[in-house]
Amino acid sequence: MWGFMMKRCIHDVVYDILLSITNAGRPLKSRVCLASNLPLDRCERLLKVMEEYGLIYSRIIEGRRVYVLTERGYQYMGIYESLRDIFPLHYKPT
Repeated sequence: MWGFMMKRCIHDVVYDILLSITNAGRPLKSRVCLASNLPLDRCERLLKVMEEYGLIYSRIIEGRRVYVLTERGYQYMGIYESLRDIFPLHYKPT
């Protein structure tokens, strides 16, 4: 609308990461970070925090670390989407 991108709050970023994990065929760290539009170093820190909060967990498959959502991660996504519907803003997450 205004020709510039609004900054994302932490909740928008966490939602984008969770969405990236659910949409990725093999949710590798680099793919998740790229799809979430985050630099790798910041994305790594957020992935660790999200694991500590129980939103995701990581597994080693064929020697590669992949990320999987937990039930709590799906709950977070549902709550976020409900709030976004109640309080619509101009920003639409990717």
